[in-house]
Amino acid sequence: MKRISLFQRSLLAVSAGLLIALAVSAALGYAYVLRPLAARSADDFSALLVLSARTWAELPPDTRPAFVEELQDEHALQVSTLETPAVVESLQGHPYLSLLHESLHGRLNPDEGLQVSEDPPGQFNVDLNLPGHWLRFSFTKQRITPRPTRAVVGIAIAALMTAFVVAFFLARHISAPVRALEAATHKLVLAGERTEVPDSAIRELHTLGQAMQAMADEVAVQRQHQLVLLAGISHDLRTPLSRMKMAIGMMDDHLPGAMRQRLESDIAEMDLLIGAQLTLSRAQQVEQAQRINVQTALQEWVDAEQAMSLIPIGVRIGADIGEKALASTALRRILVNLIQNATRYGASEVQVVLRSSAQGLCIGVRDNGPGIAAELRDAVFRPFYRIDASRQRAAGGAGLGLAIARQLADTHGWKLRLVSRAKPGCSFWLKVR
Repeated sequence: MKRISLFQRSLLAVSAGLLIALAVSAALGYAYVLRPLAARSADDFSALLVLSARTWAELPPDTRPAFVEELQDEHALQVSTLETPAVVESLQGHPYLSLLHESLHGRLNPDEGLQVSEDPPGQFNVDLNLPGHWLRFSFTKQRITPRPTRAVVGIAIAALMTAFVVAFFLARHISAPVRALEAATHKLVLAGERTEVPDSAIRELHTLGQAMQAMADEVAVQRQHQLVLLAGISHDLRTPLSRMKMAIGMMDDHLPGAMRQRLESDIAEMDLLIGAQLTLSRAQQVEQAQRINVQTALQEWVDAEQAMSLIPIGVRIGADIGEKALASTALRRILVNLIQNATRYGASEVQVVLRSSAQGLCIGVRDNGPGIAAELRDAVFRPFYRIDASRQRAAGGAGLGLAIARQLADTHGWKLRLVSRAKPGCSFWLKVR
């Protein structure tokens, strides 16, 4: 199930609340402010039209042109006479004209006709049937003030923009402390760093932060104790192993050859296991980054492995990355472990790939070995996990190579994963940020 972030959820909730509030405010504003204002304007305009029509009818014919010119100059009204009534047009979509029609109807006598139309588009006509003639008053949209529809649309657009901006910053303000806690938790769980959990003025987040800080301090102490304990165990175990090696050498003449080889093999395997376990523990410590030339360093590391292996190891560089600040020792150990994993388990050819992306650089190690089943792609990174125990013992190793590589990647905030490949074999990719 796809989950949305706290920021997205807060943004949706705040936006919905603001939009509902603004919609209600806009409806109330239209009902109690804009519409009454438009009705008053239509009533004043209807009074002007009726008065002008009756004045025109009472004036002598020779003075009417001057009166018409005055209406044009003072009120932007064009006046003309008609022989027949105008064609009635629908007033739907013109709330102001509907208000004007209603106001005119209330001011005219029962024997005086009225028609309001739009012809041509953008020009409105009011035809008044005075005794003996039809008189037309024509005006454009610019003459209509106020315009309730345009005002409502403008208010709606401004309200939407305001609601979005307010919701964005409010949601960001709400989710910022949680994002800070998430980042601190990520550093603690994945990288294993001693981290300071940010404090918050919000009571619930403050309590949560204090609990997380106590947990972070406890984890840091336990991790340090673990490192000291493993170092001590390694020293204490390797001391008797050294004595056993010395004893075998001194008893060389008294031990059968097969028994001596078996004892030496067991001691070497135990020593390898202790060293690998200690390396896995040390992989939880963050290494200080230093600037290196990525292409040059990568080629040197691969050449060093090629000198120790009969299997060809190719390098394909797809980007000129140049120098970059990286934990070079950790990066080399991951690369070496991936190459050795490929050469150890049946690959006849290994290829190292370097690419650049918007998130950082990507290093891939691909081989043509037997491959790993899709359901085991996460399991192979677990310590001491063996797909085939007999094959593992025959190939050598302690079963910690991929676990150490994954731990080093997590410690430094990198991503190491095994991806599917169309051809047989494995394809490991490391994303370095």
